[in-house]
Amino acid sequence: MLKIENLYYKAGDFLLKAVTLKVEKGEYFVLLGPTGSGKTTLAKCVCGLHRNSGGKIFLNGADITELPPEKRKIGYLPQDFALFPNMNVRENLLFAPRMQKKDMKDIKGRLDYIVKTLGIDGILERTAVNLSGGEKQRVALGRALLADPEILILDEPFSSIDTGLKTNLWFEMKDLLSTLKIPVIHITHNLDEAAVLAGKMGVLINGEIVQQGEKEDIFSKPASAEVAQYLGIRNIYSGKIAGLDGERIIITGENFKITACNDKNFSKGEKVTFSIRAQDIKIMKENFAVRDELKDNIFEGAIKASHFLSDSCIIKVESALNFELKFPSYIYQRHKLYNGKKVRIGIWQKGISVFRDT
Repeated sequence: MLKIENLYYKAGDFLLKAVTLKVEKGEYFVLLGPTGSGKTTLAKCVCGLHRNSGGKIFLNGADITELPPEKRKIGYLPQDFALFPNMNVRENLLFAPRMQKKDMKDIKGRLDYIVKTLGIDGILERTAVNLSGGEKQRVALGRALLADPEILILDEPFSSIDTGLKTNLWFEMKDLLSTLKIPVIHITHNLDEAAVLAGKMGVLINGEIVQQGEKEDIFSKPASAEVAQYLGIRNIYSGKIAGLDGERIIITGENFKITACNDKNFSKGEKVTFSIRAQDIKIMKENFAVRDELKDNIFEGAIKASHFLSDSCIIKVESALNFELKFPSYIYQRHKLYNGKKVRIGIWQKGISVFRDT
């Protein structure tokens, strides 16, 4: 288990601020954040490549804060893979065991297992400069695993790999590391990558972990408007608590009323910001009963734009508020939608996240 307590690191104007997190044995923890948020800096502090300005780092109960990198038992896969270009794949894989002065006979079984599992047994004699992006990624991961780490840190491991191959590698990586039961910190800014791989997740913005917990909770209930915006939610609005109705709140603005859950003990009169995920807004079918989860938040509007992705569609609806909806492409055809068409939409009440204005 890795435990970080109140870690600070200052470099020029940048500051990692009181970073605290825990990664349990066998857990796949994804650290998500925009470019420049401090993800790589945090990874280097944990590995000992940067000396933190304050706080403690523990690995399996031992304080490793002052240990040099080579004694921390942390496997680190940097963004550029850092393979030795003058060595072939086998030599790259065996670099760490040789530096640790291990008997090569003792690690043969582990080497054979990792090589076979990663599917690189056919390229062991090729030099690193003659590998594709996917091959380099596998070799770098194998080298990190052969160092026999107690935790593995992967820093944007798929950033230089083609999109088509990248998706397959996500699933391969997850399956492999689940088998090995090594705790992982996986650093990325890719939301789809995080959604596929994460068990638990943390969001790092401007040097501060602003939310951490189960992946599903973060994607469905962002802790702030800032997190919602980073997660790609564009339905973000301002309003005021106009009334309380049991466990619900009524939010009003200039020309709208929204009913949401009162999960933060809001008071009447408070100014708030709220977000709605695009997939939590539904096109209402004509002549069908409205579900209870939707009935308090029904809007009439017209489609002003439609955009098609590989397997989904995003439409923009002009109404009392301007909404963005996302759904599978076949829905567009099923409802015979088109730009300018008048539609009736409903919002899942549980899909509305409300934040206090600060």
